[in-house]
Amino acid sequence: MKRFISLMSILIFTSIVFTGCGRGNMPGKDNTVVDPNEEKLTIADYYPFKVNMKMEYEGIGNEFAEKTTFFEFIEGNRGQIKVFNPGTVMVKVLEYKDGELREVFSQGEFYHIENMLNISNENNNIILKEPLEIGTTWNTPGGYKSSITGIDISIETPYKKFKALEVTTELGEGRKQLDYYAKGIGFVASIYKDGEFEVKTLLEDLENEPYEMDIKFFYPMYEDIKTGYFERDIKFNTNDNIEKILEYNLKNPGRSGLISAISENTKINSIVLDRGNQIVKVDFSKELLTDMNEGSAMEGEILKSIVNTFGDFYGVEKVYISTDGIPYSSGHFSIGKDEFFTVDYSNVEAVKD
Repeated sequence: MKRFISLMSILIFTSIVFTGCGRGNMPGKDNTVVDPNEEKLTIADYYPFKVNMKMEYEGIGNEFAEKTTFFEFIEGNRGQIKVFNPGTVMVKVLEYKDGELREVFSQGEFYHIENMLNISNENNNIILKEPLEIGTTWNTPGGYKSSITGIDISIETPYKKFKALEVTTELGEGRKQLDYYAKGIGFVASIYKDGEFEVKTLLEDLENEPYEMDIKFFYPMYEDIKTGYFERDIKFNTNDNIEKILEYNLKNPGRSGLISAISENTKINSIVLDRGNQIVKVDFSKELLTDMNEGSAMEGEILKSIVNTFGDFYGVEKVYISTDGIPYSSGHFSIGKDEFFTVDYSNVEAVKD
């Protein structure tokens, strides 16, 4: 996946989060008569959190209506979705609790990988609410009213035709948003209407596979005291460990003329992004130091490679490095607990295939 340049947001109400849940009908608020032995529909049927669920959506009527979504992390009743569109990359955390599916966290410009499932609820945006019956209603954060307006509504998408749950959000002045959810699949379509004007997001493809993204890795170079870099295409499966992925690639340049940035025995203990101070904190095992045994010039290139790799991936200039909780300190370089290294692109060159 390539990173997207952030563009201005559009004035379209949508809280598209992509998953699925549900089970059979009960008597609805419209007094529909249903077999009492039939299983009750739940959000879990119409919005399942599925491992490696990658969904691609066609956009019609606006460039931002096109999307690709993927479940990065799933744990218990929470799921984290990465949403890619031509304007940005966004993360959303969904929680299924007390008969409601809520979006409890969302953030744009989220180009790195970070598990946010344990974040405290910052949002209170209801996506679906039980009972899944025609007439079930809730309010949106913007003060609008959403309600279930259909159970088996036929909706045509490029992927296939679905019988879907329909949710209508009245936006005032004749504007409304229709969202559709199919059993066992999740979100399959949305239609924004403003008079004759429409914007559509329609499921185009559904695959069970990891998503791919480019990460820029930096390594010391053999022939000169400088640093080389290139972009590597990594595959990320749901619930993968980003620390292990970064660790493996720092150890294995995979190209001639480059030196591993960390030793085979070195482990990444933890990575913490401090958003408030715009600094990423990386704690390594002690082998980062004990296995190094390099002169000051080469150690400087090793540090530059590590700092540049993490700084670029997390989008910050400041990188704090520690070993088993102790601020980085060798015979040549050291920092205190409130200090950091800075991304440095001097004497750095791209490495060709």
